[in-house]
Order: sequence, then C-alpha cells, then structure tokens
Amino acid sequence: MALLRQYEVWELGNDGYPFAWHGRCTCDHLAVVEDDFCVYDACSGDTPAIKDVIREEAQNRCERCWHPYTKGEGEWSRCDQTCKHGGEGRWRFTSGEDIWKHTQYLDHTAILWTPDIVVQGRYRILTVHHLDEDKANCRWWNLVALCQRCHLSMQRRVVMDRPYLYEHSEWFKPYAAAFYAFKYLGEDLDRAEVMARLEDLLKLEYRFDQGVLL
Repeated sequence: MALLRQYEVWELGNDGYPFAWHGRCTCDHLAVVEDDFCVYDACSGDTPAIKDVIREEAQNRCERCWHPYTKGEGEWSRCDQTCKHGGEGRWRFTSGEDIWKHTQYLDHTAILWTPDIVVQGRYRILTVHHLDEDKANCRWWNLVALCQRCHLSMQRRVVMDRPYLYEHSEWFKPYAAAFYAFKYLGEDLDRAEVMARLEDLLKLEYRFDQGVLL
C-alpha cells in the first residue's frame, strides 16, 4: 500500500498522525495496537517515517527559504549561499578569534562567502507541514518541508480552499496545482503528472480579466 496517501481513522495514533508518520508500522493491518505501536506478527518494522521521506525528497532543505538542515541540529544551523531567508542569525570566521557576530536580520546577498566564514540561522529546524492541516492527509501535495519559521508563516497565511487573487510563489505552484486537480477534477496526480500540466491546473482556481478574479 502507498505510503503517501489519505489515512483512515483506525490508522492514526493518539497524536492524530498516522502510525507511518513516525515509521512505526509496515504491515497494512494495524489490527492490534499497544501504545501506538503495531503488534501484528507480520510487521517487519522497516517502513521509513513519512516525515523523513518528505525531508529527503526536499534534499533536507526548506522548500521556501532553502535553508539546509542536518538532523540533530538545534537552535543554530548552518547557512549556505542558497539560503534566501532573513531573520536572526550569526557569523564568524574560522580563523582568528572564536567570536560570533549576531544580527537580527541576515542579508545573504551582502555576505562575503569565503571558505573560512561560517554563517548560521537561528531556529531553522526542518519540519514537515500539512498544508490543509489534516494530519491524516499524507498525499505528497499536502506535505511540504519547511523550516520552523517558514512553517509558522505559512500556517497563518495559507488556506488551501481560499481563492487566490495573485500568482503563487514558484515553490508553491506544484502543491497548489495538485490540490486544484484533486478539488476540481477529482484527480490524485503524482508530481510528474502535475508538472506536465502545471499551467492548466493552476488555471482551474483563477482566471483574470483585466486583473479581476472571475
């Protein structure tokens, strides 16, 4: 059975997430559970956690701000030249005094990137966000790897069922298009299918006539 799909109530743990979210079960029975763990005899226990699969597919980067993340990092995690975020950060040179220079707003375009400079962003732990806030909906287009700051920002601003007057951000377009395909056409498409029909699927949600949403 597919890992990235809609899960039934009986497949959810006490935290509201599917057992597979944490990589806890590989059998498709889940007939008997104890403390959120499947105890079915045939369960091999080697299913990858859904949240880890999504992070890996995103190359362990936030899909919105491109901050990289290594599992196990805490409050501070290292930036690189692909980062697009601002926010609180710090930097230092590996040579000379071991002193961090702190800033309330990182400007990556102004950083002189040299091999001996280390730049870190604060509280950029990589999470996985359910765009429609339904923990049981683990279709690929409902799950996006976001650092915790982008996660909080999107959670407040993005409502999937709300019409959008303006063009979506590039990173968000595949997710929106797949959602519209499911909402309006009843089609649950994979990423390749969505990318092949991206522009047409996005038009399902909005049409413009001199800037007015129809």
